[in-house]
Amino acid sequence: MRIATASEMAQLDRRTIEEVGIPGIVLMENAARGAAGFFLEVFPDLLRKRITVVAGSGNNAGDGFVLARIFQNSGGQVRVVCLRPPDGLQGDALTNYRILENMGTTIHIWDEEGDFSSQWRWIEESDVIIDAVLGTGLRNEVRGTYRKVIEGINDLGVPVLAVDIPSGLHAGTGKPMGAAIRARATATFGLIKLGHLLEPGTAYVGRLSVVDIGIPVHIVESADIRRWWLDHELLSTWIAPRPPAAHKGNAGHAVVLAGSPGKTGAAALACLGAGRVGAGLVTLLIPSSLNPILEVKLTEAMTVPIPETEDHSPSEAALPLILDFLQDKQALAMGPGISLHSSTQTLVKNLLVQSPCPMVLDADAITAMAPEPERFKDAPHPVVLTPHPGEMSRLTGKSTREIQENRVETAGEFAVKYGVTLVLKGHRSLIASPDGRLAVNSTGNPGMACGGMGDVLTGMIAGFLAQGFPAFEAACLGVYIHGAAADRRMGEISSRGLLASDLLEEIPGVIGRLEGFEAPSCKS
Repeated sequence: MRIATASEMAQLDRRTIEEVGIPGIVLMENAARGAAGFFLEVFPDLLRKRITVVAGSGNNAGDGFVLARIFQNSGGQVRVVCLRPPDGLQGDALTNYRILENMGTTIHIWDEEGDFSSQWRWIEESDVIIDAVLGTGLRNEVRGTYRKVIEGINDLGVPVLAVDIPSGLHAGTGKPMGAAIRARATATFGLIKLGHLLEPGTAYVGRLSVVDIGIPVHIVESADIRRWWLDHELLSTWIAPRPPAAHKGNAGHAVVLAGSPGKTGAAALACLGAGRVGAGLVTLLIPSSLNPILEVKLTEAMTVPIPETEDHSPSEAALPLILDFLQDKQALAMGPGISLHSSTQTLVKNLLVQSPCPMVLDADAITAMAPEPERFKDAPHPVVLTPHPGEMSRLTGKSTREIQENRVETAGEFAVKYGVTLVLKGHRSLIASPDGRLAVNSTGNPGMACGGMGDVLTGMIAGFLAQGFPAFEAACLGVYIHGAAADRRMGEISSRGLLASDLLEEIPGVIGRLEGFEAPSCKS
């Protein structure tokens, strides 16, 4: 699913009205009816309770008016609180307000000069609230009556359904503009917005539903919206079952450069990640003294002992051997647990600009390149970086706080500037492409906060690269499946106790669902 900005969504609405001829009032009706259906799904026992629609002055208010009509016709105890006089309404919102008047709906017009406490009872005496105050076009900080009402609703603790976006939440950043509604659920219209997906917005949105309001598919597809929400529906179109004649020789050969004393687990996990996503062959390049350990730890992956430093990390002396080995390979992953030894860093820098195949850089390899990000431009093949916020800080010189507060801009700008595919890990991991595409991941859970998770992911992305997937698609598939495997394993049982190795058994099941295999079967 595409992710839209507020202006892009407005443009889609306009084109639908002007080019296709669907009136705006029909789009508003479709939006409200879809939101009403979602309301009944989330709050099935509240239809006959006291429903208060709190409305502002724009189309967001108009959506709220239609909802009020729908619930009133369904037998609900509905009242509407308008925070602005109706003479400020226009167009479809005004039309739907007049309909409510004609229906005899209970409507309170907020008096800015009147006593707040006496008017507040219109909202306070509610069992559920429909938030139709401020929409996706908000640009300035919420002040005055709007702010007091928003803060008051949050203090009430009653369930809230937000119309399109919780009032006060910025649609582009997910940041509260002074104050924002904490909704139990949000019904957004047409396309999902970035603000629904980014922290801290997720805490305000609650359960999210995207309502189809009738914008034709060709209008959306021609809009050149280059942001994607990674979900099952989208990624199932990117991957298909292998043909019956597939064999290991045409399923790609992934190479992993990883490991140093105390970090052999990272090397093993990366190799297993590559194998679990379907790489036909996996080979580990490992410091020679550690090779016996990995010969035992790995069964399916092959190993190649390489020259090492005095600290038993990969040595720059291994460069000729590695380059020769890579000549007929399809992907290289390097970084997990290789150490920051100066000779190891030199090896990473040389491989970056000489590798004959696409590569994934993680952990120590990212740190090695951090002082010289310009060198990414010299890579002859696609490069995928998988930094966590701390590593991103080293790459950019920005503080971790700055990065977390501006994740989309940071990831997107870096990817374009240096010509890399960037995976900025974290809650709702971001994948940015050098051509300006951006994806937001939908999977994963707090149980993934443990060592080794990044090593598995690095191997998974390399495994997809080895199978011929382009860098952006390989990164998106790796990130989504990685999180989905964790979700599949943990379910609702706990937010703790997950191990990185637990994901490995779940990966084939996630891929199988994307390929269309709904359940395992046994053949006699």
